Amino acid sequence: MGVRRRLVFALLAFHLAGTLMELLSLVWLLPIFQFIQAKGDIAALLQQHVHWRWLDWGYSKIGLAPSLAILLITSLTFLVLRQAFAYVRLIFQVAAKEGTIARMRADAFEAFLYAETNYQNNAEAGGIINDVTTDLQRAADYLFGSIALIGLIVVVCVYSIILFWISIPMTTVAVMVFGLALLALRSQMKKSGETGEHFVEANRRMSEFLIERLKLARHVRLAGMEKAESDHMRHLTRRQRDHVVRLYTLLARVDVFIEPLIIGAAFAFIYLSFNTFGLEIEAIGLFLVIVLRLLPVVKEIARTRQAIRASQPAHRGITARVESMIEAREGNGGGLPFTQLLDALRIEGVWFSYDPPAYAHALSGVDAEFGAGRVTALVGPSGAGKSTLIDLIPRLRRPSSGVITADGVDIAAFSLDSLRAGIAYAPQVPQIFNVSVAEHIRYGKPDASMDEVRSAAELANASAFIEALPKGYGTRVGDGGLSLSGGQRQRLDLARALVRRAPILLLDEPTSNLDADSEELFRNALIRIRRETGITVIVIAHRLSTVTIADKIIVMQQGRVSATGNHESLVASNGWYANAFVKQTGMHAIAAQ
Repeated sequence: MGVRRRLVFALLAFHLAGTLMELLSLVWLLPIFQFIQAKGDIAALLQQHVHWRWLDWGYSKIGLAPSLAILLITSLTFLVLRQAFAYVRLIFQVAAKEGTIARMRADAFEAFLYAETNYQNNAEAGGIINDVTTDLQRAADYLFGSIALIGLIVVVCVYSIILFWISIPMTTVAVMVFGLALLALRSQMKKSGETGEHFVEANRRMSEFLIERLKLARHVRLAGMEKAESDHMRHLTRRQRDHVVRLYTLLARVDVFIEPLIIGAAFAFIYLSFNTFGLEIEAIGLFLVIVLRLLPVVKEIARTRQAIRASQPAHRGITARVESMIEAREGNGGGLPFTQLLDALRIEGVWFSYDPPAYAHALSGVDAEFGAGRVTALVGPSGAGKSTLIDLIPRLRRPSSGVITADGVDIAAFSLDSLRAGIAYAPQVPQIFNVSVAEHIRYGKPDASMDEVRSAAELANASAFIEALPKGYGTRVGDGGLSLSGGQRQRLDLARALVRRAPILLLDEPTSNLDADSEELFRNALIRIRRETGITVIVIAHRLSTVTIADKIIVMQQGRVSATGNHESLVASNGWYANAFVKQTGMHAIAAQ
């Protein structure tokens, strides 16, 4: 992840233009000093100095004659131009940096969304959030710090040309002094890099801890662990603080070390230039002005280099994160469009194992058929492989072997976008956003009309409670839909899945957390969906009373299909389904009476 090349060239161009204007402003001090020393004798100056002849020729081209006022105004003009270029560069740099951060953040989020399910499940939320917020900002500091460093080196190179023109021996000494100063700071640079790595790790640990505890705040309170968790948070924030203080301490050492060294060197230059090299006073003055101008530049080079070393671990981390997401990106699937299901969805000899592999296969040679326009239920004990099988249908996971077909066509032949557009999904725990009811229902189909929204709510048995809300479909329901009951949240999310009118609807344990009345409303919604639409419904259920109305019930145990039938036939078979139904409904107790 980096800065676009055209931005780098533009920033360096502004830097170079500003440097040239500043250099010309300073170089113009030489003829100013010479004019004052010659008491305005232009003829003598033209005879003594070649550059005065160039000046006289240049001024004559614009109808001016050299004078002290003209020389001063020229120097000031170059200085103003330098400030103008510096202003434009600073504004452009801020815009470029913030634009780069926004692009990198969006790219990282997009890469995560398109990564395979296995990667998303294994990725730690705190680490990702830290990477795309705190560390991404520091990664941008590294990138633009590197550009700034190149610009500063350009400044030094440009000024060095003038210094060599004034005095080769003096400039050689100056370069040696500056080089030794920077060389002496190598250990500080190394420490900055190490401290930067510790800081990145401290940020990541704090983010992971904070996000996890915010989600479990209720559990923390009920466990009486508030004090312990607060102490842990204070410990993590102290570690962050210590690493920040350490970084700024290392930066401060640069200022303390560099400035006296270079000022002392400047005084030595004055002594050597006068007693050893015999430079003229105006040349000594210009040399000293340029050297003193380079003092903050050299300091900034040292500081920037140190800051780059400190922020480099953050850039390395976010780059590695995004590259791993890109490597885990899902394929595009085949080229066929998936538009409808007319016959059946079939699972044929499907095996699946998780990575890393568990002790046994999650699915072992599963064969199943889901008829088009029918309600089919998947039931069985926990760990039987029901959710894994559901994940294979929209290709969130890929079978180890076997095939899944829609109307006889391998679903791998369909484009991934069209396949998932043809499958709606409602999870066990509804994911309700803090938006209005209508906005939530439209999630997945943003262009749905209000008539479509109302129709989906009616089909999901949700319209009655929605219209009773203070603002009806415009009511905001809070983060996670906390202002609604569990049954209302479930039916609202079912409306969100139905508004797309996708050919296939997957429901993952939709009634496991509902009371009897809410379950009845949800079951009636399923009956209505089957009666009024051609949607193929596949529902996972632990509460078997929900799926007694299903056209087909598939029983799974230990990754295999152990029985298939409708409710009446499975109860009569006296297998797992019959035993589970009796336990859940208390039929054995009724019979005993």
